[in-house]
Amino acid sequence: MNLKRNLFFFLISLFFVTGCAKRNFNDYGKDLVVRIALDHKVKEAFITSKSNFKLITQEGEIEFKANDTCFIYSGYDYPSVYINRNKRIVLKYYPLKFVPTQRDGYLIYKGMVYRGEIIFIKDVDNFTLPINRLYMEDYLKGVVPAEIGKLDKKRIEALKAQAVAARTYAYSRLNKNYDMGYDLESTVQDQVYRGVLVEDSLVNIAIEMTKGVVALYKGVPIDAKYHSTCGGYTSNNEDEWNVNPSLYLRSVVDAPKNCIFGYGKPYCSESKHFNWGYQFEREYFYMMISNNASTIFKKELNIVNFKIKKYDKHKRVVEVELVDKSGEKFLVKGLNIRKLITFEEYQGGFLKSRMFNFEEKDGKIFIYGKGFGHGVGMCQYGAMEMANQGKSYKEILKHYYRGIELKKLY
Repeated sequence: MNLKRNLFFFLISLFFVTGCAKRNFNDYGKDLVVRIALDHKVKEAFITSKSNFKLITQEGEIEFKANDTCFIYSGYDYPSVYINRNKRIVLKYYPLKFVPTQRDGYLIYKGMVYRGEIIFIKDVDNFTLPINRLYMEDYLKGVVPAEIGKLDKKRIEALKAQAVAARTYAYSRLNKNYDMGYDLESTVQDQVYRGVLVEDSLVNIAIEMTKGVVALYKGVPIDAKYHSTCGGYTSNNEDEWNVNPSLYLRSVVDAPKNCIFGYGKPYCSESKHFNWGYQFEREYFYMMISNNASTIFKKELNIVNFKIKKYDKHKRVVEVELVDKSGEKFLVKGLNIRKLITFEEYQGGFLKSRMFNFEEKDGKIFIYGKGFGHGVGMCQYGAMEMANQGKSYKEILKHYYRGIELKKLY
């Protein structure tokens, strides 16, 4: 292993992490790089690889052979690294930049395999923040299958639509966390990103076939929201979040037009989440509601009554009224409605959608609903069925995102 001083590499790596200016999508060509936060508040971590790799710091470079392991420990002022738990090196400065030395090499962090580089920086609380820096198209290879799954050739247009939506969403977030040194989270907070292990050959073909294509509204990348199952109708964005209406995120009927009956069978009706129901013991239900309402309103509550006050035209719940034991009433709207009713059985943890009915009978609570997710933008199961019926990815995207333009940036 070889340690050599090289300030030039430090300056380059620092530029890669922070950038010198906020980025504009019009400035980019085929080499657009995105920075993905893999984790937060890390005290210790390790990096390894099946091929040779190296660590670049202000103090120089440390070269590693295949299957070597570098352990990183975050100190208050400076990091220290251990090479295969034997040789300790105390470094004076962040960032720590890990790079595969072979063109087809990957890095491994927490059992996940990643393309590109992994850079450790110090966050505002003196923890270590690992960031995966890689090309946009390579990033999508770890996002699309994680978000929509691996599909058959008949539904490749749905994979293309998902690739464009995910690429567009990433473009729309390029400056979101500018001051933190990265662009996107690797979780449902942005888009689920799982690296190389989830990659799929057909997905990669779909990404390549739509390379550089993004969805624009009035010349700007859209906030390309998407979700699992809409239940027959998508939702307006302002009904789910406390935001201004986006004209391209309007509620649409998710079904083919039928000249006799108006609309046919909903595209997403084959989803296992299209219809669902839950039953609770009354005592447990109100204890759960009380705990979650206390978190939402930041005060101790003892909820004794739950009432749906308002639906939208497609039967999504818009407002819920809660009554505390004291008699005080609380109005809950948007995403917080789903956060009132929580589960541990699936990712996200709260009620599948706002499209539900509530019934209290014989000491039990019954909730029946449709759909899974926020319901805004592209319905993934709907996109799959549209592809199955011969629709192109352009038709799919323009169905869910109204008034958009699809443009190939590179």
